[in-house]
Amino acid sequence: MFWLLTKKHFKKESNKISKSFDKVDKALTELTSQSLNNRIQIDSNKESIVSRHEIDLMIRERMLELREPTSRTTRTKETNLRKKANKILDKVEIMREMASLLQKGLSTTEIQNIIVNEKSLIKKTCFFKYIKLVREQTNELREPLRRSNKG
Repeated sequence: MFWLLTKKHFKKESNKISKSFDKVDKALTELTSQSLNNRIQIDSNKESIVSRHEIDLMIRERMLELREPTSRTTRTKETNLRKKANKILDKVEIMREMASLLQKGLSTTEIQNIIVNEKSLIKKTCFFKYIKLVREQTNELREPLRRSNKG
């Protein structure tokens, strides 16, 4: 069925349609401007994000700064902090050394002779604690050798 519209009705309908198109156009321009603003914010946030590797490097630098020697006359919180940082760094270095020796295939007694006796980095009691931690971290738990009594 055909509708016969007068010019007046036709103009009214065309104005309604054009207004609705204008509303849609305004909404689209607002959305695109908002998405552009969001992209700019995302890009600026990406620049400010620090990678985990950079954080590790900053921590190491700070710990090395704390490692500088201080006079023994003044004991402050900072010197205690340095002392703790030195212990942590020393422990990490010793454990790295043990891990490298384990990877070379040396036995526990050989590693003990190198670390405790030759280099005297730690005492014998600490050695076994450290070697246990290193083996747990590297998942290299060895089975103890079992000797059979069969002749």
